[in-house]
Amino acid sequence: MGRLVGKIAIVTGAASGIGRATAQLLAREGAQVAILDRNGAAARQTADALRQTGAGAQAWEIDLAQGGAVEATVAAVAERMGTIDILVNNAATYVLRDFDQTTREEWQTVLDTNLTAYFLCARAAAREMRRQGGSIVNICSVHRLISEPNSGAYAASKGGVAQLTRNLAIEFAPANIVVNSISPGFIRTPMSIVNGVDETTTPNFMNYYVKSGRIPLRRAGLPEEVAAAALFLASRECGYLTGADLVVDGGLTITL
Repeated sequence: MGRLVGKIAIVTGAASGIGRATAQLLAREGAQVAILDRNGAAARQTADALRQTGAGAQAWEIDLAQGGAVEATVAAVAERMGTIDILVNNAATYVLRDFDQTTREEWQTVLDTNLTAYFLCARAAAREMRRQGGSIVNICSVHRLISEPNSGAYAASKGGVAQLTRNLAIEFAPANIVVNSISPGFIRTPMSIVNGVDETTTPNFMNYYVKSGRIPLRRAGLPEEVAAAALFLASRECGYLTGADLVVDGGLTITL
């Protein structure tokens, strides 16, 4: 029997990458999954594929940067699916730009998607979880610990997610809601493709991170490896774990 039989999960940004891998794994473990993504066609495709395996899945098209619809959508998911036991805040966007060339609009879009939407989804989901407890998993990033040029807005948003996780863990604990985060390193997802090139396959990446051993496991990660960490946190196999961050980076941040 799966570890999540009878559970209802929301995964944001679940039409591709880490979100899709997470939705697939939670579904295989028995959860009914709500697929939230701004790419409605891809979200529906993901939900259809899960249903073909016998899993319960529904697609919801939503741009999480448009905050006004976030809480209403989460409430609608709870009404249609019965409740919410698990929330995986995963949706994110990235602006590759010199800091002094980043527009206020770009900055705000990154923060709205990567941080404010996490707050709104968590607040709405917690209203449902208070009845029976639950688990919130925030996908953070090693950018909360390290950074690189042209990623100021993204790094700032992920630093905010790390602190939001700790604060929510304290505030939601009396309701038996645990809140943890995962900080992935370099993972092969659509976000790693810049100008049509997967940055985890370039000579620069291979020389600087892989061949040098700066990533001790000497490779980029896979979405399924982050999903496995999300399953551990969502299943509450360690019931005494909250406010923690699991770093899934192949050892990158221990070589600094």
